[in-house]
Amino acid sequence: GAGGVGLAAGEYTHWVGTRASVTVGRPYKHWYLHGMGLRGETLSSRDGGAFLAGAAALVRASRLRFVLNSLSADFIAGSFALLGEGGCLCEIGKRAVWSAERLRSASLARYVAIALDSTIEQAP
Repeated sequence: GAGGVGLAAGEYTHWVGTRASVTVGRPYKHWYLHGMGLRGETLSSRDGGAFLAGAAALVRASRLRFVLNSLSADFIAGSFALLGEGGCLCEIGKRAVWSAERLRSASLARYVAIALDSTIEQAP
Protein backbone atom coordinates (compact mmCIF):
# COMPACT_ATOMS: atom_id res chain seq x y z
CA GLY A 1 0.00 0.00 0.00
CA ALA A 2 0.94 3.59 -0.01
CA GLY A 3 1.67 3.94 3.66
CA GLY A 4 5.29 4.49 4.60
CA VAL A 5 6.36 1.12 3.20
CA GLY A 6 4.37 1.50 0.00
CA LEU A 7 5.63 5.02 -0.64
CA ALA A 8 9.24 3.95 -0.12
CA ALA A 9 8.73 0.92 -2.36
CA GLY A 10 7.13 3.10 -5.04
CA GLU A 11 10.02 5.55 -4.93
CA TYR A 12 12.56 2.72 -5.11
CA THR A 13 10.95 1.04 -8.11
CA HIS A 14 10.73 4.41 -9.85
CA TRP A 15 14.41 5.05 -9.10
CA VAL A 16 15.58 1.69 -10.51
CA GLY A 17 13.34 2.11 -13.54
CA THR A 18 10.91 -0.76 -13.03
CA ARG A 19 7.15 -0.69 -13.31
CA ALA A 20 5.21 -0.61 -10.06
CA SER A 21 1.55 -1.03 -9.24
CA VAL A 22 0.45 -0.04 -5.76
CA THR A 23 -2.63 -0.03 -3.58
CA VAL A 24 -3.57 3.28 -2.09
CA GLY A 25 -6.52 4.49 -0.07
CA ARG A 26 -6.43 8.21 0.60
CA PRO A 27 -6.75 10.76 -2.25
CA TYR A 28 -3.66 12.71 -1.16
CA LYS A 29 -1.60 9.51 -1.56
CA HIS A 30 -2.89 9.14 -5.13
CA TRP A 31 -1.65 12.66 -5.89
CA TYR A 32 1.76 11.94 -4.42
CA LEU A 33 2.17 8.69 -6.37
CA HIS A 34 0.92 10.29 -9.59
CA GLY A 35 3.63 12.92 -9.12
CA MET A 36 6.15 10.07 -9.06
CA GLY A 37 4.92 8.88 -12.46
CA LEU A 38 2.61 6.12 -11.23
CA ARG A 39 -0.50 7.59 -12.86
CA GLY A 40 -2.76 4.76 -13.97
CA GLU A 41 -0.76 2.28 -11.88
CA THR A 42 -2.56 2.77 -8.56
CA LEU A 43 -5.43 0.70 -7.20
CA SER A 44 -7.84 2.06 -4.64
CA SER A 45 -9.44 -1.02 -3.19
CA ARG A 46 -8.80 -2.45 0.24
CA ASP A 47 -10.99 -5.42 -0.79
CA GLY A 48 -8.90 -8.43 -1.88
CA GLY A 49 -11.21 -9.52 -4.70
CA ALA A 50 -11.51 -6.03 -6.15
CA PHE A 51 -7.73 -5.63 -5.85
CA LEU A 52 -7.15 -8.83 -7.82
CA ALA A 53 -9.56 -7.79 -10.58
CA GLY A 54 -7.99 -4.32 -10.87
CA ALA A 55 -4.43 -5.63 -10.76
CA ALA A 56 -5.17 -8.29 -13.37
CA ALA A 57 -6.51 -5.57 -15.66
CA LEU A 58 -3.33 -3.51 -15.12
CA VAL A 59 -0.94 -6.32 -15.99
CA ARG A 60 -3.19 -7.63 -18.78
CA ALA A 61 -1.90 -11.01 -20.01
CA SER A 62 1.51 -10.68 -18.34
CA ARG A 63 2.55 -11.81 -14.89
CA LEU A 64 4.47 -10.08 -12.11
CA ARG A 65 8.00 -11.04 -11.09
CA PHE A 66 7.93 -9.55 -7.62
CA VAL A 67 5.32 -8.49 -5.05
CA LEU A 68 6.00 -6.67 -1.79
CA ASN A 69 2.96 -7.25 0.41
CA SER A 70 2.01 -5.89 3.81
CA LEU A 71 -1.73 -6.61 3.60
CA SER A 72 -3.35 -9.83 4.78
CA ALA A 73 -6.09 -12.29 3.86
CA ASP A 74 -7.15 -12.26 0.20
CA PHE A 75 -4.25 -10.00 -0.80
CA ILE A 76 -1.76 -12.82 -0.27
CA ALA A 77 -3.68 -15.29 -2.44
CA GLY A 78 -4.40 -12.60 -5.01
CA SER A 79 -0.76 -11.61 -5.17
CA PHE A 80 0.25 -15.22 -5.78
CA ALA A 81 -2.30 -15.41 -8.60
CA LEU A 82 -0.60 -12.45 -10.29
CA LEU A 83 2.93 -13.87 -10.01
CA GLY A 84 4.57 -15.71 -12.84
CA GLU A 85 6.40 -18.98 -12.35
CA GLY A 86 9.60 -18.33 -10.43
CA GLY A 87 8.29 -14.98 -9.14
CA CYS A 88 8.71 -13.89 -5.54
CA LEU A 89 6.25 -12.62 -2.97
CA CYS A 90 7.99 -10.81 -0.12
CA GLU A 91 5.68 -10.60 2.88
CA ILE A 92 6.30 -7.93 5.49
CA GLY A 93 2.87 -8.07 7.11
CA LYS A 94 2.28 -9.69 10.48
CA ARG A 95 -1.25 -11.04 10.07
CA ALA A 96 -2.19 -14.22 8.21
CA VAL A 97 1.36 -15.04 7.13
CA TRP A 98 1.22 -18.30 5.18
CA SER A 99 2.66 -21.50 6.60
CA ALA A 100 5.24 -23.49 4.63
CA GLU A 101 2.67 -26.26 4.16
CA ARG A 102 0.07 -23.92 2.67
CA LEU A 103 2.67 -22.34 0.44
CA ARG A 104 3.82 -25.70 -1.00
CA SER A 105 0.26 -26.56 -1.96
CA ALA A 106 -0.54 -23.20 -3.53
CA SER A 107 2.22 -21.84 -5.73
CA LEU A 108 5.33 -22.29 -7.80
CA ALA A 109 6.54 -18.87 -6.73
CA ARG A 110 8.92 -18.11 -3.87
CA TYR A 111 7.54 -16.70 -0.64
CA VAL A 112 9.70 -14.79 1.80
CA ALA A 113 8.31 -13.57 5.11
CA ILE A 114 10.38 -10.80 6.69
CA ALA A 115 9.86 -9.60 10.26
CA LEU A 116 11.09 -6.04 9.86
CA ASP A 117 10.70 -5.24 13.55
CA SER A 118 13.08 -7.98 14.72
CA THR A 119 15.39 -7.50 11.72
CA ILE A 120 15.80 -3.82 12.56
CA GLU A 121 16.53 -4.64 16.20
CA GLN A 122 19.28 -7.08 15.15
CA ALA A 123 20.82 -4.96 12.40
CA PRO A 124 19.73 -1.30 12.64
